[in-house]
Amino acid sequence: MIGKIGAILAAAASVAGATLYRSLVQQAYYDSHPSLAHPELTMSAITYSARGDSSILEFRSDHPRPVLRDGQVLVQVKASALNPCDFKFRRNWAPGFMRPLPKIPGEDVAGIVVEVKGSDSRFREGDRVAAMLPLLGSRWGAAAEFVAVDENLVAKLGDKTSFEEAAAVPLVALTAIQGLKKLGTDNLMSTSVQKKILIQAGAGGVGSFAIQYAKKVLGMSVATTASKGKAKLLKSLGADIVIDYHSERFEDVVEDYDAALDTMSWSYEGRTLGKHSHVLRPNGYYLNVASSDWSFEGGAEKANGIITAKNAILHGLSNSIFGVGRLPHYHVITVEPDGEQLQEVLDLLSKRTIRAIIDRRFPLKEAAAAYNYLEQGHATGKVILLH
Repeated sequence: MIGKIGAILAAAASVAGATLYRSLVQQAYYDSHPSLAHPELTMSAITYSARGDSSILEFRSDHPRPVLRDGQVLVQVKASALNPCDFKFRRNWAPGFMRPLPKIPGEDVAGIVVEVKGSDSRFREGDRVAAMLPLLGSRWGAAAEFVAVDENLVAKLGDKTSFEEAAAVPLVALTAIQGLKKLGTDNLMSTSVQKKILIQAGAGGVGSFAIQYAKKVLGMSVATTASKGKAKLLKSLGADIVIDYHSERFEDVVEDYDAALDTMSWSYEGRTLGKHSHVLRPNGYYLNVASSDWSFEGGAEKANGIITAKNAILHGLSNSIFGVGRLPHYHVITVEPDGEQLQEVLDLLSKRTIRAIIDRRFPLKEAAAAYNYLEQGHATGKVILLH
């Protein structure tokens, strides 16, 4: 008995520790050596110096430019994209080492290389590129005239790909791809062809890319949730079934699916994994996109990370101790910048295998209005800033 309890505690610590490590300090997406500010050269940028709503965003034309480190390129930004993680970090408390202030928001950039640091660089001035910037640990962000980016995070655009299209895909595409790659971590999903997946919020940034990738690249059968007015678009992207969440409960429509990719709140998690739910088969995969465990109660935000951690540990322990198949596999998806994976995405975009879904475009100076729109929660695809 003591040995079994020890094994349970060790497994729980391992799962919780691994999740915390990947979510907070993994160097792949935590910028431990952010660029310094140039003492003379300036640029336009959006900044904020305290947490709050979009009214605290400030347009500056005299913000210092970043100074390149070895192995970096300086990109003159032509377009950038907004993501929900931007306003979640802005509106809520975060330790200074994770979100230093003042902060330039944004992760997704597309533009032109104007400077290279290092003689052996694979990039040259004039290259059209895109990148996802590190989420944590740096004051620098995408909503600026220039960004300094590590070379290994950068990918080249195809000749027919616009800066707006390229800016729309990095974070959401990498989130979807890195999540869907979890399906191949064992022999239970050795092939994805004709496997069934439920993708929540198909009209959102992650959802609209995930539908296309799951259907057109992985060959999966795709169900998704959205309002009735967005069904035509989502079917054109590859969805086989579109569930109108206003009139139908997804758990009454889908049954014994192989996987679910959840970008919604924790309430969808409960409905997917509940005791009497049959959304997933026992050997299925529940992919919970990190930061989707937020709910809004009485006008205030509430993080439900404890619920996510509990479910991750419960499912991990059950399958470790009692054998795989007792409960669905549970994975928390944390996105990491990756230039090689992004190049795959941009190549698919260039071939028109997938397409970027853009809802609205705003000038950089109107970033506050752009975030106001995004924070209403009804954008179809991405909101873009034009620089």
